[in-house]
Amino acid sequence: MTEFGWRRVHSLMGLWLVLYLTYHLIINSQAAAWLGNEGFVRMVNSLESLPYLHVIETMFIGVPLAVHGIWGVRRALQAKVNRLPYERNRAFTWQRLTSWILLLGIVGHVIQMRFVEQPKKNSANQYVVRVTPDPGLAPLAQRLGVELSLDQKSVLAPSPGLAMLFMVRNTFKSPLMAVLYTIFVLAAAFHAFNGFWTALLTWGILLSYRSQKAMIPVGWMGAALLSLLGLAAIWGSYWV
Repeated sequence: MTEFGWRRVHSLMGLWLVLYLTYHLIINSQAAAWLGNEGFVRMVNSLESLPYLHVIETMFIGVPLAVHGIWGVRRALQAKVNRLPYERNRAFTWQRLTSWILLLGIVGHVIQMRFVEQPKKNSANQYVVRVTPDPGLAPLAQRLGVELSLDQKSVLAPSPGLAMLFMVRNTFKSPLMAVLYTIFVLAAAFHAFNGFWTALLTWGILLSYRSQKAMIPVGWMGAALLSLLGLAAIWGSYWV
């Protein structure tokens, strides 16, 4: 495939990933305590009940991430930082910088959430997730109808959604993890909607200078909305 073709594929994969990121953060935001948690549990249970879930994740998340990421890294390595004090030059520079943050963040996120902290199913068909004890753990477990181990270092939940809720809560009660994920979410939100604006140019949707200028505030609003959804999950699941 020519470079022109790969640029179009890279753009299409990016647009798909913006949609996925939005959906992902809508689900995760519902882990926030003030929203009651039920929405998060219900949506995760629905996803986990899908047949061939690993195949779906690989085809519709893994492959687009790999294609977009590999070509994006290639472009980032070729790009030169433009120091002229213009808004779009600064946006171009930040798009490249956030791509490196996302590369590290996505690898770390997948390793942590899908392999290290992923709830395990035991012989009693309960989902077990490791946690560290804190004063709010037992009352929350009682309210949600899950069991705690005697040392309160494991949660035994009847559904994957409940187990993952405690996994998310346990992750974000670490100040270090909360700060790292905050940086990750802000980088993802900017990268997604600045890339969305660029894709509209790439596909000839924004042709005039006026339309390009008018779309910039829309992109910022989209980035702000994604940031709020992500920050709700991070700081609302334990700290607030």
